Amino acid sequence: MLVHARRRRVPPKAGPFCYNVLMEILFYSVIFIAGAFIGSFLNLVSDRLRTGESILFGRSHCDFCKKHLSGKDLLPLLSFILQKGKCRYCQEKLAYYYPLSETLTAATFVSLAYYIDLYKTPYVFSWIGFGYLAAVACFFIIITLSDLKYRLIPNRVVYPAIAFVLLFMILAIAANAGYSYYYLRNDEFGKYLIESGFWTNQLVAVAKSFGISLLSSLAVALFFWFLIFITKGKGMGGGDVKLAFLVSIFNGFPQNIVAVFAGFVLGALFSFVLILLGKKTMKDTLPFGPFLVLGSVLAFVYGQQILDWYLSLL
Repeated sequence: MLVHARRRRVPPKAGPFCYNVLMEILFYSVIFIAGAFIGSFLNLVSDRLRTGESILFGRSHCDFCKKHLSGKDLLPLLSFILQKGKCRYCQEKLAYYYPLSETLTAATFVSLAYYIDLYKTPYVFSWIGFGYLAAVACFFIIITLSDLKYRLIPNRVVYPAIAFVLLFMILAIAANAGYSYYYLRNDEFGKYLIESGFWTNQLVAVAKSFGISLLSSLAVALFFWFLIFITKGKGMGGGDVKLAFLVSIFNGFPQNIVAVFAGFVLGALFSFVLILLGKKTMKDTLPFGPFLVLGSVLAFVYGQQILDWYLSLL
């Protein structure tokens, strides 16, 4: 009697589509983890700017018992979950700003990478753009955390942020101008465009656009200063003026107008909800920085659509 051996079923090999999906998931997972670690550092920065402790060299410690934290206490999100939101040494409850900053930064980094389509366009300029936006996001997150926790927008953050954005924009204009000139100079038809003044006219147009953005940002900052003057500093401070300038120069004209308007609307709506819930009275104030930052994000992503919608109503 013959016994036939059962054939072994070999699973089909994963096709290129499945491989690409897995690699893309891995790519964004790495960015998420990196963002979570950076978010933990940003929360530390927001605290130590207030306390005056060293940001780079001071060891992390519990805010209550001052015990130095080990590596397993500093794992983003994971440590907070495993320790049930408490210090491992003194059992005091930890602030929710820790997982908030880590999750917010991680989600922001992933969103930026997806917005730029970094996985599918891994070019040098794509990474430069991602690095620029991620750095601005870090500034915004530190400002948001500081304003939420201490009602403070630190000059040690907002001034470097303004300088960083302005320097990047100037370098970007110079790099684009140099690249376009080099490209046209080495093209037969491009040489005639340079001689006809096309390249010069384009450069002047870009310079005018940058100048308009700068002037409009100064106008927005003056508007905030005027609000502080007429309200005698109730609800706003000098930090809001500087943050308004930062948001305006980052978004550019006319999206900076959308950013500021959206910030006011979001702040008013949130205050109205808190009043309805009995969590706030008409005399209470809220930190305005987070709403201005959120308005900047909305203007950056949907600014043109909002402008088109508004103009269609006129």
